[in-house]
Amino acid sequence: MLVALDWGTSSLRAWLLDGDGDGAVRDEAAAPLGILKVPGGDFDAVFRQIAEKWISAGATAAIASGMIGSRQGWAEAPYANCPADAAALVAKLIEVPTSLGISLRIVPGVSRVDADGIPDVMRGEEVQILGDAPATGRRLYVLPGTHSKWALAEDGRIAWFATSMTGEAFAVLAEHSILGRLMDGRAYDQPAFRRGLAVGAAAGGGLLRRLFSARTLGLFGELEPKAAGSYLSGLLIGAEVADARSTVADAIGAAATGAAPDEVTIVGGAELSARYAEAIEAAGLRSRIAPADTTVKALWRLAKHAELV
Repeated sequence: MLVALDWGTSSLRAWLLDGDGDGAVRDEAAAPLGILKVPGGDFDAVFRQIAEKWISAGATAAIASGMIGSRQGWAEAPYANCPADAAALVAKLIEVPTSLGISLRIVPGVSRVDADGIPDVMRGEEVQILGDAPATGRRLYVLPGTHSKWALAEDGRIAWFATSMTGEAFAVLAEHSILGRLMDGRAYDQPAFRRGLAVGAAAGGGLLRRLFSARTLGLFGELEPKAAGSYLSGLLIGAEVADARSTVADAIGAAATGAAPDEVTIVGGAELSARYAEAIEAAGLRSRIAPADTTVKALWRLAKHAELV
């Protein structure tokens, strides 16, 4: 049997998987013990808390993905270069001893460098993508969140990706800028969100100028305080989707042939995924929600590839 962990910044999810067949889930657990919440940085103690009963029940190997492999985590796992497939990730697995008598293998992230020399990274999202990516063909992904990731999978590998700091920008602007002064709560307002989508999609290089509209529309009575948060969210997401369409087209033009996919697969929580689906469809594209088990499927496949089970 295999212990599989998705160990992020704020939370930890874990599964006990069968050692045969397709790695069916036999048990699972979760805890609010992401890497920044581990008391004293004692990752081994948290691992023991989660996995001890499973090791006692016969699990013989463990694998983890996410920020546990970052510089702030248990041990830093070097990035695999993009393009990256399962073999590239397995080649850079690192091994960490544990007090339970087995080693924990940690999955590396993926890095790439833009044409202008600017590096980009992902850690954890690569597993979510590879758990859903088709063995042949091309699929476009967005993983919304604090740092949204857009990624292109081709023939079972991550061929390209880019990061947008949309979620963090929203939080900073809403909580620490003048734009938040006229906001009253975060309840979803669809008309305001859609208006923001349209303004953001058309902003292009003028996004910084258009951000101020989240204040001026309120000053002139065109945006209610309870709708201001939805408008700002739409503005930022609309700009992100428009930029992603452009950069994906450029990436395909530089690295491959054929048109960019007209369907975007969304990997994320229900509420944020619904907003991105609305934004993607407003941009004239189709959307698809990825299955919820992409991470556990990928961890099982990586463990099989590494001959851990």
